Amino acid sequence: MTLVSFKDAHRYLETGKPPWPPLFLLFGEEVLYKQILGRLLECLLGGASRTVNYEPFDGLNENVLAALAAVNTYSLMAEPKVVALTDARLFVSRRNEERLWQQAFDAVQGGKPAKAARYFGDGLGVRGLEWTDLEGRSDWRKLLGASPGGGDWSWAVSLVRDALENGLKVSTAADPSQALEAAIANGFPESHHLIITTSLVDKRRRLFQAIKAAGVVIDCSVPGGDRKADRAAQAMVMDRTVDDILETFPKQMGPEARRALYALTGFDLRTVATSVEKLANFAGERREIVADDVRRCLERTRRDPLYEFTNAVTDRHLDKSLFYLQSLMDSGDFDHPLPLLAAITNQVRKLIVAKDFTRSPFGMPWHPGCSYPLFQQQVVPAIKAYDEAMGERLAAWQDALAPGEGAAKDRKPSRKAKMASDLPLMARARSPYPVFRTLTKADRFTRQELEAALGAASRADRQLKRGGPGGRLLLEQVIIGICGREPTAGR
Repeated sequence: MTLVSFKDAHRYLETGKPPWPPLFLLFGEEVLYKQILGRLLECLLGGASRTVNYEPFDGLNENVLAALAAVNTYSLMAEPKVVALTDARLFVSRRNEERLWQQAFDAVQGGKPAKAARYFGDGLGVRGLEWTDLEGRSDWRKLLGASPGGGDWSWAVSLVRDALENGLKVSTAADPSQALEAAIANGFPESHHLIITTSLVDKRRRLFQAIKAAGVVIDCSVPGGDRKADRAAQAMVMDRTVDDILETFPKQMGPEARRALYALTGFDLRTVATSVEKLANFAGERREIVADDVRRCLERTRRDPLYEFTNAVTDRHLDKSLFYLQSLMDSGDFDHPLPLLAAITNQVRKLIVAKDFTRSPFGMPWHPGCSYPLFQQQVVPAIKAYDEAMGERLAAWQDALAPGEGAAKDRKPSRKAKMASDLPLMARARSPYPVFRTLTKADRFTRQELEAALGAASRADRQLKRGGPGGRLLLEQVIIGICGREPTAGR
């Protein structure tokens, strides 16, 4: 029938009238779809008792048939009946595996072991594993792949131990999609409704298309990037969450106080919600929550993304670099400085390639202070030509180094495709703007400074891998060496 975004969902429910569609799918941010679920139940049930006429089921795959049986069972009274399949795993697949591990890790860090066990169990399920498969084994990386946060799986040891002690079972890998699709095609009794909530969907699957065709899909997802449009969407959702909570007290909170709050929490709706409640109680009889209340009442819980750290280093902002280093190390996402050093090294390598381009004949259209429109018109074609020349040069080197006379002929289709991913400037860029930013950053350094930074990072890498003490101090020394000198204009 229709697809509704979160920002339009409240208006859709406020203006909608019976008869309501028989099927709803709410997906995305958990805090948001739970808000919509509460409002949706009010609309569907009307004056009927929620205790009698509403039946929720946990979204395990093995509960799907029970939920379908419940929604197809006629009520004794002519009243609406609503069945919900909450936190459904219907769309969980190997495509979602990385996100499931990240959700489990985030739940552990947030002190929510039950939720962490659910996500971790789902991750085991898509790999065809049971909790018992991890018992007594140390090669988890071989079984589960890479751990979130750049570290090992030590954060999940207590999770698995508790699951084994409590006899938890992994959700069955059986796919109930066909049964649900058949039930949707047959339809539900009049005034009976099925609501499905989930944080993960795959819009390409036939089940999603069937739900969308027969009912209403409400998209509660929020873009998690750092683009201007993404940040605007995040701010809109956080403002909406704050407004909903403030109405219950009632209180007011101005733009300055909200900016102070978001700087401490980041885009974490659950933390934002609990923080606003704490601030409202802290304000007491005062109607206005001010920025000073935020500073006095709350502590910083925001988890900074890795790119904030690398941007600060390549912008040569020493204070910001050391601040984000401490934030990332204290957050638990990085239990060793080696991944952070690798991130810095990758950025320095990109800057060296950018510096090589600006110093080459191809880089003549570029100059410090170049505007973005001029960059798009004149510099982007030059970069593509530079990448092409670099690919041909690398292919020639590979031919010269290849053993045997006929080796070059055997590999001619794939040589450029196998070129190191950090050599081309434009190879994987979806937008030219990140390349523009890289060239701008490269102007803050001389070639000698970049080579010195790469050498310092290489020496620190060897020392860290030897397992010596003072790993964080080594990383700080590398950062100070890169950021310590003020950038000279026009380099």
